[in-house]
Amino acid sequence: MMSGEKNCNFGFMKYLLEKIGDAGVVMVCGVSGSGKTTLARRLERCGYRMLSIDRMMWDKHGLSGVDYPEELYPLYLEEAETELQKRLDGIIATGGKAVVDFTFCKRSKRDVYRDFAASRGAGVALVYCDTPLAEIKERLHRRNLTPGPDSAIVTDEMAERFFNGFQAPGQDESFIRFCGDKENN
Repeated sequence: MMSGEKNCNFGFMKYLLEKIGDAGVVMVCGVSGSGKTTLARRLERCGYRMLSIDRMMWDKHGLSGVDYPEELYPLYLEEAETELQKRLDGIIATGGKAVVDFTFCKRSKRDVYRDFAASRGAGVALVYCDTPLAEIKERLHRRNLTPGPDSAIVTDEMAERFFNGFQAPGQDESFIRFCGDKENN
């Protein structure tokens, strides 16, 4: 076991790593509060470099609606995505493994990142954090008490809008369904 690889050979993580196989890029998708960042951190402890769009936004601009006007969010998100792809390119080029913590709420966005990785010779595994709306809201209520780099404030109304607008991976997409510490695909 390499330094930093903790709890990678037990239970669900062992199973997940077997399903991921030799993919150099793991894309973690799901709505806010679904468990993406928690799962990405667990993969980070197993040797993956974590790239979090939320963390990148926070590091450069702070909290939307507090540190900068909400109307600048789309512009800042575009900037962060460009930087994320640059970092991802660097990880792939050096033979490293990356986990990308991003909603990937639309199939088209997932396709862009799959194509990006494939064009650089990296295999991709998609992990879908499939969490019921009630559980998402409960998590967000707790998370909203301490907003930070990995926990933007999300209201119930926003959670419902995100949940209803999320385009879950289809039957023609290869993915691993993550529901807490169990897999259902």
